[in-house]
Amino acid sequence: MKYAKIALLLNLTMGAFVSPTFAQTATTGLQPTSPAAQASKEGNEKGFFKSDDWFFSWGYNKTHYSNSNINVSQPSLGNNFTVNGVQGHDEFTHLVCCSPDNLRLGRYLDEGKTYGLDLSLDHTKFTSTIGQVAVVTGKNSGGVGSQILSTDFFSYMLHNGLNHVMVNLSYRKPLLGELDETSNLTFIGKVGTGLAIVHPFSVINGTEYQMGKKTLTNPLGFNNGWWRIVGTSTGVELGMRYVFMKPFYLEWTNKQIFTNMSNVPVFQGSASQNLRSNEIIFSVGYTFDPNHWK
Repeated sequence: MKYAKIALLLNLTMGAFVSPTFAQTATTGLQPTSPAAQASKEGNEKGFFKSDDWFFSWGYNKTHYSNSNINVSQPSLGNNFTVNGVQGHDEFTHLVCCSPDNLRLGRYLDEGKTYGLDLSLDHTKFTSTIGQVAVVTGKNSGGVGSQILSTDFFSYMLHNGLNHVMVNLSYRKPLLGELDETSNLTFIGKVGTGLAIVHPFSVINGTEYQMGKKTLTNPLGFNNGWWRIVGTSTGVELGMRYVFMKPFYLEWTNKQIFTNMSNVPVFQGSASQNLRSNEIIFSVGYTFDPNHWK
């Protein structure tokens, strides 16, 4: 029995010299670290916010709109009518360096950085075109039938603006070079949905309506606020991204947005509208890379 104990002790000692992992297990009772556990540890050390997986972009757009029907309900005035086939346009004239139309912040979801998730703001402006002829149906004290949409009869603006705040899922496919390296050209597709937020101004039957002054107590709301949450927007976007100098990139995309709006405030009532927008977007972006500046 005495010799058996000595033999066991010698085996443990030799095993410790031959295999460090065995020594660690024998002396501490810890199991060897698996590759999956090691990768998980490294991921935790890397951190969700301390990685190079994040990206940001700043851009501008030119937007075109399909003709749409605008319904106006003014119960206290006895009006409930629809202006059919309204033509609208945006108000883009030139770039303003400190007032972007498009902002985006996101993070890649996989190790290959093929898929991403982002939060975006698309700031567009819709203005009904003055001088067009539209058919007004329903009950309207100002007149029905074919009407010229003048500045006094019907002027409808979402001029500051028609804003789309959306969560988007994106997919990238490299066409030239490696992803996120200088001279890399990539196809990019995005789909997303979110809120339609407007700041309206209108003149209906000679009566003007505007939101009033913006204060810290009334910036945003469903039934009150300088900006109104009036519905939902869903977008599909396709385009190209070019890394002109890592980590900076340029992006050109064409985006279709389908917006359903109701409870848009007008004088003594509200308006509703379903609208399709086509945005041409140009952006400058940056992929966070903590090692780039070292």
